[in-house]
Amino acid sequence: MTAASAAMVLAVANSAVAADHTMHTGDAWGNVPGVDWSGTGFFNEYGDVVTIKDNDADGRGVTMNVYIGSPSGNPRYSFTVGGEGNTATRKASMGGNFDLPENTRIGFKFCRAPDGECKDYTFLNDH
Repeated sequence: MTAASAAMVLAVANSAVAADHTMHTGDAWGNVPGVDWSGTGFFNEYGDVVTIKDNDADGRGVTMNVYIGSPSGNPRYSFTVGGEGNTATRKASMGGNFDLPENTRIGFKFCRAPDGECKDYTFLNDH
């Protein structure tokens, strides 16, 4: 494992340990027990940090759609990552739409890409 790979694994592990909320997509096998999720997502309220990870080498990626309120209609922002083990992060310090309002419910639609199998989540952003 290269130093860069080790750093990425550590960063994702730290996100998972410190995450206020964890989300999952479905898996490529239809949610069969013992089969891993296609993607894992983390939301840390402090700093509005949203991280997604592609867990499978299946030729697909994962997409996170972020909403103010329920996960429907037009998302505030979306982002995608592909390739087993790859991650992507968006956070308030990036400015613009990534700075989410406080004391507001934030909706997430976390999807396998490109087939669109999605799971919805909503959390109160109160930090």
